[in-house]
Amino acid sequence: MKNFLLAIWVLLLSCLAFQRSFAQDTSPKSVLFVGNSYTYFWNLPQQVALLAEAGKVELKTRQSTVGGINLGTHWRGERGLESRALIASGQFDAVVIQDLSTRPVEDPDSTLHFGRLFGELIRENGARPYVYLTWARAYNPLMQEKLTQTYTQLAKEIGGTLVPVGPAWELARALRPDLPLYDPDGSHPSALGTYLTACVFYGVLTGKSPVGLPNRLLTQDKDGEKLYLNISSPEDALFLQQIAEKTILKFDQ
Repeated sequence: MKNFLLAIWVLLLSCLAFQRSFAQDTSPKSVLFVGNSYTYFWNLPQQVALLAEAGKVELKTRQSTVGGINLGTHWRGERGLESRALIASGQFDAVVIQDLSTRPVEDPDSTLHFGRLFGELIRENGARPYVYLTWARAYNPLMQEKLTQTYTQLAKEIGGTLVPVGPAWELARALRPDLPLYDPDGSHPSALGTYLTACVFYGVLTGKSPVGLPNRLLTQDKDGEKLYLNISSPEDALFLQQIAEKTILKFDQ
């Protein structure tokens, strides 16, 4: 009984520390995700919205995505993209930007150039920029250092908020190498990988701890039928929630 009460006390202290560290004056209510398949795999924006709903936070999400593209493609409006027009509409108070998975490593100048352009456009239209720091490929974990370096520099230059998803994946892989965060292609996220990503976004966007969120994310289809966007075991979900919390706290400090 004593150990149980101690565990509860430690958890409460952790949550309080998280809230003090991450509480924002006004958390965003509407978020636009600008990216590619690392954003739309397993419906990441919708999962973030469902986590927010579970945490009793008002948050609407929308995305502007096409697979295999970079921020330059978004900026030029190619492949039918209207990312700049959506930002200029002024209907979002937060915009998440994400480059092609290898671009910050192979051509960081491009990431920084177009990231600056988007940062300026986002702020001109009354929103706050968020920089989606992605993960390394499964076969090349050394990518993470350069990804983190480039995205961190971009966030600082545009006065944006860094969303440290990649470092959360790195920590999870170190502690639980058995956990399948990747799709079989070794690049895209699995359902568990997207759940971890969504937990990091939830923590950063809301300023609340993701620990205690549901392990099943349920919505409805157009006919009102149940639609599960994600299902994980309670144990795996708690582990990923804790990883997200630890990573955000580390980057904040």
